[in-house]
Amino acid sequence: MNTVLIIANILSFIGNTLFTISALLKSRRKILIFQSMNHGLAIVSEYMMNAYSAMGQESVSLTRNFILLFLKIKNEFVKFILNIICLIVAVALGVLLNIFLNDNVWYGYLPVIGNLVYSSGVIIAFMIKNNPAKSELFIKVGLFINSIAWAIYGYYVQLYPIMIFNIINMAFCIISILRIFFIRKKRRKLINEESDDLKMIYNDMEEE
Repeated sequence: MNTVLIIANILSFIGNTLFTISALLKSRRKILIFQSMNHGLAIVSEYMMNAYSAMGQESVSLTRNFILLFLKIKNEFVKFILNIICLIVAVALGVLLNIFLNDNVWYGYLPVIGNLVYSSGVIIAFMIKNNPAKSELFIKVGLFINSIAWAIYGYYVQLYPIMIFNIINMAFCIISILRIFFIRKKRRKLINEESDDLKMIYNDMEEE
């Protein structure tokens, strides 16, 4: 195993660890800082392993985080437009980098597709009025698909922390999705039982 591969994987591991820790934080500013550190380390490790399409996704995410950190945008519509612009730029940049720097390899499109699906799920969840369970489902399904894409990509570019952490994310997503369906099923059962009780009361009143 060569030195570049070892250093790249160490940086990737540290970055993914910071990103995981960010999920435990409550302060929005701290979350953005920890995620930004991950994106910075990811850019370096992916550059070292010639993973240019992924580097494009991380660069756009880092830029978006800096904008949110220093401009402190509060208007939800402006945030929506910013996310749309970043998504379009990330997709275009990822495709171009893969074509011109990675010989248009098929797996180079995986992080682009993953980012597109997940970002679209987040936009749908937060910008379109849905109940909390449905919004969470959009996010978790998008994250699950994103994790599959990045896990496969991590294997091909030999950044194994990306693969491992995303496999863990996939497991958590499956648990969350099953929990959502279980809660929805339980809620429907309660509604049906309440409906049956009301019908019985109504029938008893008619008989009287």
